[in-house]
Amino acid sequence: MTTTGVGADLAVDVAIVGAGPVGTTLAALLAQAGVSVCVLERDTDVYPLPRAAHVDGETVRTLRQIGAWSQDPGWSIANEGMDFLTADGQLLIRMTALPDSEHTVAPSNLFHQPSLDRLLRERAQALGARILLGHEVVSISERSDAVVVEAHAAEGKKFTVEAAWVVGCCGARSFTRRFLGTGQNDLDFDEPWLVVDVILDESVPDDLRRTRQVCDPARPHTIVPMPWPRRRFEFMLLPGEDPEAIDRPEVITELMAPYLESGRATVERSAVYTFHGLIANEWRRGRVLLAGDAAHQMPPFLGQGMCSGVRDALNLAWKLSLVIRGADQSLLDTYRTERSPHVQAIVESAVGFGRVICTLDADEAAGRDAMMLAARAENPTDMGGAPMPRLSESPLIAENGGYLVSDGRAGAQHFDGIQDGRWCIVIRDDSAIDAGVRTLIESLGGFVLVAEPGTVTARILDHANSDVVVVRPDRIVLGHGSAALENLRAAASRFGLA
Repeated sequence: MTTTGVGADLAVDVAIVGAGPVGTTLAALLAQAGVSVCVLERDTDVYPLPRAAHVDGETVRTLRQIGAWSQDPGWSIANEGMDFLTADGQLLIRMTALPDSEHTVAPSNLFHQPSLDRLLRERAQALGARILLGHEVVSISERSDAVVVEAHAAEGKKFTVEAAWVVGCCGARSFTRRFLGTGQNDLDFDEPWLVVDVILDESVPDDLRRTRQVCDPARPHTIVPMPWPRRRFEFMLLPGEDPEAIDRPEVITELMAPYLESGRATVERSAVYTFHGLIANEWRRGRVLLAGDAAHQMPPFLGQGMCSGVRDALNLAWKLSLVIRGADQSLLDTYRTERSPHVQAIVESAVGFGRVICTLDADEAAGRDAMMLAARAENPTDMGGAPMPRLSESPLIAENGGYLVSDGRAGAQHFDGIQDGRWCIVIRDDSAIDAGVRTLIESLGGFVLVAEPGTVTARILDHANSDVVVVRPDRIVLGHGSAALENLRAAASRFGLA
């Protein structure tokens, strides 16, 4: 229910600080669920140059849910995987993103962020969210029943929003995180890198489909395929190097010379970033929450930064929607409980790969290469994509749940389209659940789906080795069998979901 907004310029259920991809995804999901929402953004347009470059299949499924994904040429491409190479090009590790018949989107995708940002804003507004550009948040004050957000708009004019809830999606330098005063768990990874995006000359072959991590102790670097005609290069700064001195056209040309002849690419953007591994100690205090880079930062070596932020948005959206409709506020405590350990596991993996890549000692690098080359010679099997842990430690996850449900097809539709952001219980036949469970799931706005042999619905049950699988609105399997049904009943009672 929208707040009264007495004395405010605008009253909404949820105010979001920051219109990056996490903030606008959250706004679109909330608006899609019928929640009144506005986004306050300091800048007057999308940041014109790319920052994020990779999204996994899970993230694409969320973007597809709100109509914000495109596979048009120049917009996104499927990434075949990632190679870790020695300085002379020998293969240390190969991670391959193999297409999976159980999924209807590519498991790894590279995209142009400004294009995604524009589409996300269009979709959020089309679904009913208000995007307020040129509104810089300068204060947040909380009451028992609402939060008042003050922003400076055009010509310094004050603009005030009253909201039942505020979510800070305002990036690594988050104003909202500073308002909460929460510290961050530092995983002790701080490495400056020069990131360069280029526009390729039409004579350059469009044949790069795998990301290359070149583990060269003389200068670790990364080459990322992008939708044509773009390509990304990332170069680690060496100890004592001046960021301003390295971020110069003649230096960039020299760094790229082994891969691109001079004159065959135009630099679109270059900047020095320090890659961190940080996780906020608190993700919620009262009516104010954090998501995306405001809550966690990670080095880009697994391409999971934006993906993790979009997972935050999806996890939070359905819970906020239920609380706004009357569920107990303690439901929101499960947001950090579920997301923080998941993010920490991914950050630790990214930091681990980063330490491998960022080795500068020549003798240590030689030992690393010898060990990894020997291991690959003994077992040349490719690794899969970035490891995704299950969600756990939550009253909304049974012991056998916490994993992502398949989005394979059932006839002409994929499972996500059938589920449509609702609770769903997939059953083998009508005898698998009783009338009470049916009533409960319907009271949650969900439905029961009888599996059809030979389709994704039957494979969901077969994967769980069960006749009952409960799927949450965020496509996470709550659990299967009697344990899942008991968990669902307990959660509905504990949080007042029904």
